[in-house]
Amino acid sequence: MTFSIDKISLNRTISSEIVLIIKDNLLSGELKPGDKLPTEKELMEKLGVSRTPVREAIKILEAIGVIQIKRGEGMFITNNPSHFSLNPLIFSLIMHSNSMEQLIEFRQHFEVLLINMIITDGNKDISKIEEVYQSQKERMNSSLSPEELAEIDLEFHHAVLEATNNPFVIEIGKTIYEIIKPNMIHFKHTSNIKRTLQTHNFYLELLRGNTDFNSSTLVQQMIKNNEEMVE
Repeated sequence: MTFSIDKISLNRTISSEIVLIIKDNLLSGELKPGDKLPTEKELMEKLGVSRTPVREAIKILEAIGVIQIKRGEGMFITNNPSHFSLNPLIFSLIMHSNSMEQLIEFRQHFEVLLINMIITDGNKDISKIEEVYQSQKERMNSSLSPEELAEIDLEFHHAVLEATNNPFVIEIGKTIYEIIKPNMIHFKHTSNIKRTLQTHNFYLELLRGNTDFNSSTLVQQMIKNNEEMVE
């Protein structure tokens, strides 16, 4: 399979450039689902780069569901790329992946906005959020892997997004969580299950109107809860 390879730009990291090259070839149709990609060595030779950035790019592409690696066969474009795989916002954030701390900071303020939007909605419906929280209390336990726990954790945040009934907010929020998810390490310590459930209950108390909404206090609470979010 051949595809277009442009000159590597010096304005971004080499691994980010490789990710963009694959993405652009997918959007142009030169790469299609199921196509086999060149080997690591072939990519190194075509791009004139070392093995490290090629492997970093492969890791990113695999994490966001663009490629799959079949042992003994090679790398392939996935047959059913996810909605997020070609999302321009996803790729824009990948280009700034060295700014994960800033993304976490933005998430904290963004979630304050979400809660405020729901609280001030005269027709708010938090029943789905309540349902997800009750399910989390039953399912989250130390026998699950960190990845499984992270998925269950994000179910709550996705329910909060949906409760805003705002498609722009929902799309931005899903993008933020998709980028952050691979860096969620707090469930390496299963003791943090309790803290996560307490945080979700705190959100619900705000949404129920049982706790006064104070944006500054809420951001500080989120900062404390997210201090172990990224490595």
